[in-house]
Amino acid sequence: MTITLTNGKASAVVRTYGGELISYLRDGIEYVWQGNPEHWNGQAPILFPVCCSAKDGKIAFDGTEYPMPKHGIARKREFEPVYIGKTKVVLEQRETEETLKMFPFCYSLKAEYELTEEGFSAKFTVKNLDRNEMTFCIGGHPGFNCPLTPEDGGFEDHSLYFENAEGCTASITKDGYMNAEVPKLDILKGTNELPLVWSDYDNDAIILEDLPVKSVKLVSRVSGNGFRFDFEGFDALGLWTPDHKHSPFICLEPWNGLPADVAETTDAKSKKYHKSIQPDEEYSVGYAVSVIR
Repeated sequence: MTITLTNGKASAVVRTYGGELISYLRDGIEYVWQGNPEHWNGQAPILFPVCCSAKDGKIAFDGTEYPMPKHGIARKREFEPVYIGKTKVVLEQRETEETLKMFPFCYSLKAEYELTEEGFSAKFTVKNLDRNEMTFCIGGHPGFNCPLTPEDGGFEDHSLYFENAEGCTASITKDGYMNAEVPKLDILKGTNELPLVWSDYDNDAIILEDLPVKSVKLVSRVSGNGFRFDFEGFDALGLWTPDHKHSPFICLEPWNGLPADVAETTDAKSKKYHKSIQPDEEYSVGYAVSVIR
């Protein structure tokens, strides 16, 4: 099922399968990657209760290990609409017999999308409906067309612009894992600009931590057009485009949680940036896109 939102300036389409926003159209321009399988058939999955990989494909709660697929259990299951308005929709996913075999908690995961004057916002709310403390990670994986229009040039005519990020280092994974022995990248040494270069992603995602301002602009150096991506409340930002494919999109991935580290165990609480909430407690986080034209 898909749900269309409109506000006169723009429209968005939200799909209940996976709870994703799969289109944002403004002035005839599509901002969201449309899932061409030649490059990547995903669009904007919600990552829960892990971001990226779990150690050895498993996660442990109170000493018991459970199988955990990459990016978790939410992205390939239905959400149910709990509110549908002209410019806003709220979807909810609850546990099932299948999810309990991988994530042994009763939970509510809500995805809320709203059109704004500047663009759109996404908000994710996790509620612990269980009797025990619940530990999890939560993140987004939205893909954005790059370039947005022919007048913007090509992929490598774009840059990411951060704020006060000079000197922040970046990590890359090795064999799918975080590894302290892999050298950090000084890609922001003395600058707030990170030009997009396809070969930078030939290994895997670039992962930025400790950004002082949780905001980045993706802008064409040819036209000056693009958008601002705000992700306050998230601990890390992953940057990804498929390796060796020269794909016309980039994923900006805000995470509370990281790919598995070679030094961590399967215990859920060993995952960096994990969150824990008590019974009946909620945790919310989100991101926003603002058009620059």
